[in-house]
Amino acid sequence: FDVNEKTHTKNAAALAGFKQCELLQEPIAACYAYGVSSAEKNGFWLVFDFGGGTFDAALVKVEDGIISIIDTEGNNYLGGKNLDEAVVNKILIPKLQETYSLDSFFAEDWKILTLRQALKSVAEELRINLSFDENANYSAYDRDTDFGEDDNGETIEPDFEISRNELSEVIMPIYQEAVDICKQLLKRNNLQGSDLATLVLVGGPTFSPIVRDMLRQQITDKVDTHVDPMTV
Repeated sequence: FDVNEKTHTKNAAALAGFKQCELLQEPIAACYAYGVSSAEKNGFWLVFDFGGGTFDAALVKVEDGIISIIDTEGNNYLGGKNLDEAVVNKILIPKLQETYSLDSFFAEDWKILTLRQALKSVAEELRINLSFDENANYSAYDRDTDFGEDDNGETIEPDFEISRNELSEVIMPIYQEAVDICKQLLKRNNLQGSDLATLVLVGGPTFSPIVRDMLRQQITDKVDTHVDPMTV
């Protein structure tokens, strides 16, 4: 938020009846949600915020419950949507090609774009389920979905079964971009993962054990998972 946006937000709060309105930066709000009062967590925190469309990393210093943001880095075009696109392009469409004739889809841009768009919700559902299970299934049977017809006029009715290992292969490179941003942020501030008191997770895609394991292996084993990253 710039100054005008902050002012308008506070004015809106006043109109809504709030007598006091303090605006918190997102990384600070996340730290409060994880509990900054814990004395043993004094020191440097890393906030790993992987959202639907953006990624933000914040280096935060916590001292006796007082939080200050030291430095930030991020990518406004990196998020869950990239994960879903990778699943669609590298897993789902190749699986469909095993069953259906889709040559014209690749010859006509609008056809493949329409199919990819229709498959994004499928990719998201499978990806979310694989955050909690080793295997996930999706069947178009008895669902109100329309994936069109293939080149032979056959109705496309996807029936997928994918494993977490399959998912890992296609989404790890995307998560790696976020992990590398964290490494750059730490290096710029002359810190290493071992200097962190904790690493906190923000955003639905951080439910995935894939990215959690990557963070433990490449940044720090002090990855805090006790709070719901969707609500922090």
